[in-house]
Amino acid sequence: MVGLGLKNRKPIVIASLPIRSPQDLLKIGIADDADLVEVRLDYMDNPLSIEPDLLARFRDRIIVTIRDRSEGGLREVDEHLKAEYLSRLDKLGLLYDVEISFVEKHRIPYDGKILSIHYISRLPTKEEIISRINVYAEKAFVIKIAVNNMKGYKELLASLLEAGYDNIAVMPMGSDPLERIALTLMGSKLIYGYIETPTAPGQMHYKEILRIFRCIYGS
Repeated sequence: MVGLGLKNRKPIVIASLPIRSPQDLLKIGIADDADLVEVRLDYMDNPLSIEPDLLARFRDRIIVTIRDRSEGGLREVDEHLKAEYLSRLDKLGLLYDVEISFVEKHRIPYDGKILSIHYISRLPTKEEIISRINVYAEKAFVIKIAVNNMKGYKELLASLLEAGYDNIAVMPMGSDPLERIALTLMGSKLIYGYIETPTAPGQMHYKEILRIFRCIYGS
């Protein structure tokens, strides 16, 4: 838990990159001014076809994401094979983003990882989200909550940031991209932008995020 004085710390800027073939990994270098690059493997026909050793070459630069279709991903992936794959990434010291629901089902490693909850078709209560955050907040690097722009979403996301956690990120989907900037000023730890094409509704180009942050935080 942290006090309000820490909410002005500069958030982590993540540039999201759809990976449709192994050659797309070469584009990671395009965003060398972002803090991290998210490689979205669920854009591939076979998201598990890239050998973890190949990803390990970019260990200090990337977040690996294989998003479940139920939470906004593009491809169906065998759950057991995905669990094995993420465990291999963990052994190689790679950072990945995985759904809390997946961790609950498969008990994969999550210490120091990004844990996600995406609410696509409904708006949850604050109490529902807090009850899930409390289970994982101590060990997770960041817990990320994304909601569609349904009635009451702004109040919900703001209330989560006021709950006092220092390792959560909140993201509205399908709303004005500037709302994501505003939420980082309230304490959201991560912000995602795109390199070539958005990977979620409501993203702006990561360079525009950097430009705005230079105005707010300086160089």
